[in-house]
Amino acid sequence: MNGADAIANALRQADVEIAFGLPGVHNMALWPAFASAGIRILGSRHEQGCAYAADGYARATGKLAVVLVTTGPGAANTIGAVGEAWASKSPVLIIATDIPSTQRIRGIYRGVLHECTDQAAMFAPVTKLQTRTITAAISEALRPPYGPTYFEIPTDQLGTAQIGTAQIGTAQIGTAFDTPPPISTTTDNDDSLAVAVELLQSAAKPLIWIGGGARNAEREIDHLARMLGAPVLTTYSARGVLPSGHPYLVPAPPHEPQVTELISQSDCTIIIGSDLDAMNTMAWKLPLATPRIAINVDAIDATKNYTIDAVVIGDAAERTAAVTQAISDTLAREPAIDERRAPWFDDLLLLRQTVRDEIRSDQNTAESLAFLERTELALPKAHMVFADMCIAGYWLAGHYSVQRERGLHYPMGWGTLGWAFPAAIGAAAAAIPSVAFMGDGGMLFAIGELATVAQEQLPLTIVVVDDGGYGMLRYPDVEASGCELHPVDFAAVARSFGIDAVTVYGVGDDYAQALAKATTSPRPTLLHVHARLYPPRTTSPRWPLQ
Repeated sequence: MNGADAIANALRQADVEIAFGLPGVHNMALWPAFASAGIRILGSRHEQGCAYAADGYARATGKLAVVLVTTGPGAANTIGAVGEAWASKSPVLIIATDIPSTQRIRGIYRGVLHECTDQAAMFAPVTKLQTRTITAAISEALRPPYGPTYFEIPTDQLGTAQIGTAQIGTAQIGTAFDTPPPISTTTDNDDSLAVAVELLQSAAKPLIWIGGGARNAEREIDHLARMLGAPVLTTYSARGVLPSGHPYLVPAPPHEPQVTELISQSDCTIIIGSDLDAMNTMAWKLPLATPRIAINVDAIDATKNYTIDAVVIGDAAERTAAVTQAISDTLAREPAIDERRAPWFDDLLLLRQTVRDEIRSDQNTAESLAFLERTELALPKAHMVFADMCIAGYWLAGHYSVQRERGLHYPMGWGTLGWAFPAAIGAAAAAIPSVAFMGDGGMLFAIGELATVAQEQLPLTIVVVDDGGYGMLRYPDVEASGCELHPVDFAAVARSFGIDAVTVYGVGDDYAQALAKATTSPRPTLLHVHARLYPPRTTSPRWPLQ
């Protein structure tokens, strides 16, 4: 077994079935090795597209996603996409080759093809681990909190005979980067649980705030919410943990004044799997009630942005269940407390309607709401939505009624423009029908990936909402240089790749009908929608608390 075989076999043992790759002169040995191991490689047209697709696959499936890239510029091209996976805690493994070990003089640039003096160092800020041990790279990516790891192998070791998985780790990149930082823990987790339960017993109006770390805890969060009579507010990354219409789900983002008011009425906040980042809390101005209880795999992550009164360390599902059971045990001993566990909030479906009626009554945002609601009506419930950093994407990210588990994804880690289309390729590669919503600017970042979609005939609909420029930068009606973009006939471009395409004007019935038809087609389709939408309150210039 050579090095390429050892890598492929280690991944197959980790249940990897697909990788996203772009071949180069240094890494071509991986293609036959992966085929022999039964791992499919989906080829992209740019290395950044490979990494975005892997990120999308990881978010859509919850599984380890693998990126194969070649040395130097090939590896470097992934860094923006890897940064998004890092900020959003996606389990992505980057496998990159280095120049042959026989040609390397550490710290000296010799002029070898694709050479860097320290390629791994480029990935240090955006990965959990940089290593030449494949098993370490796999296990660390999947160790909570999840995140990308970087594995590197000199190209000559790919073909070295009689090499095993353990032997791949003999030449380390550098000990400073090869040992992952430990996850912070507490020594009194049982005491923290007891404190949390005591605080919850005293709360009359608790509120549950859940983030991406709670995506595996739908049942447990449902039980806790019903036990406490508590509304559940989701961050962007947690959309879909509870389905739209759930009686305890807050059906709008915290940026809407009605939701902010609901939050201000609570007297205790339970934060599950969230670091309370700036974008969801309006730069930490959101008045989250105290006491605050956090359930998180990492105490530092839980406490870095707001003061927390009790931190329960561990997996979201397991520790949420433990909190619920402890409260249940208390109620069994003190039945009178049960009277305080009825829902303290008003009908949340009515709140949703109130929010939407206000948006509809504003002449600036009425058309944007029409886009949102027609999209909701047209999309099948089974489809997965990927929303880009564009005005259409902002509306979907904050307000779209998610019907399925992991049903909506949004690049609110780094806020990476151009992410949604190539990320949706990853979900579609897993046979999940998906829709990517892009702006005209973001679509141009990875438009070459249309060739990937056409070649693979992926179950994907691409919606380009074209406002002739970077629309968000025009708000609020200011002169902004560089925001107007030369028009592109995206439908014609798509057809040139062999993809079905439709052009519509506005977001009326023609749009809804075209979207519904596209999502039921057995072929990939692009919709080019000409419309100028006004941004929602979830965008920072419109934050009501500023």
